[in-house]
Amino acid sequence: MEARIVAYLAHRMPDASDIAVDDLHQIHGGSSQETFRLRARWRARDTVVKRRLILRRAPNAGLVVGEHHLEYDVYRALAGSDLPVPGVHFLELDPVWLDRPFFIMDLCDGKPGHPYAPGDPYDGHGERVARAFWRHLGTLAAIDHCAVGLQHLRNGMAETGFWLAELDRWDGIIAAGETLAQPALSGAIRWLRRNPPPAPAKPAIVHGDYRSGNFLFTDDGKISGILDWEMCHIGDPMEDVAWAIDPFWPMTRHLPLDDGLAIWEAASGMTVDRAALEWWRLFSAVKALAIWTTAEASFASGESKEMVIAMSALRAGHFHREHLLALMRARGAMG
Repeated sequence: MEARIVAYLAHRMPDASDIAVDDLHQIHGGSSQETFRLRARWRARDTVVKRRLILRRAPNAGLVVGEHHLEYDVYRALAGSDLPVPGVHFLELDPVWLDRPFFIMDLCDGKPGHPYAPGDPYDGHGERVARAFWRHLGTLAAIDHCAVGLQHLRNGMAETGFWLAELDRWDGIIAAGETLAQPALSGAIRWLRRNPPPAPAKPAIVHGDYRSGNFLFTDDGKISGILDWEMCHIGDPMEDVAWAIDPFWPMTRHLPLDDGLAIWEAASGMTVDRAALEWWRLFSAVKALAIWTTAEASFASGESKEMVIAMSALRAGHFHREHLLALMRARGAMG
């Protein structure tokens, strides 16, 4: 694979010479894209350039994935903002180079916090990381998506109706992927349709998977890179807030929820609509189960052999079925 990457870099950088790639390793654990770490070196005129890079390639199968160019487009649009995102270099949709679409970006300093690991995932910096977590999410909600050129994202030209567009989307994914009927899930979807949420104050860039585990942090507790934007779209900012507080990946163990929401409000310039947030919390459980349904179908069919996909279907699927039932009982929506 190193030789194929060298050939591709030579194609994209015709003025470069002595191109070399080494220290190529796949970073396992991702479930929606294949991720490779590598070191590249080349000569540009009289200068030797050395870069630590990440290559993100579309998988054969896995969880729900957005368009292959989407994450690249978001990184490029948010470059220069107050959000810590990696710089991007090349997007390639032609499979001739590496069999599937991919893009190349900078390697960010830092390491991921594993929300399911025992002990402290943030090495004693939990509160500082949590405060940055909420501040960055508020900053994202404040960005005008049209001003940064992201109006082509899903729902990008809409002003309202985000709840229905997203519910229809995930309802369709469930219908296409489930092999066994899930009555509680169907009941939750019916309840959500009958009880639409209040409209958002404004459309916002929704990360789509903003949670612990999808960012990097450094030894001093700073968030150095927000990653995994494959499900990014335009919608209600309460969608990201609800996903971020899902109990399967809680940040509340590091900072009380009210404190986190206050930080989000200060950064976004908006007020958290508690009624809307409750609707989106139930929606998040539905969305999570849709994702685990695709994981189960992918692994059961043999399209994916990644154990993270199988464990998502088993462990996370069971958790979110129980969580969905608890949310439904709290709403008196079990009848």
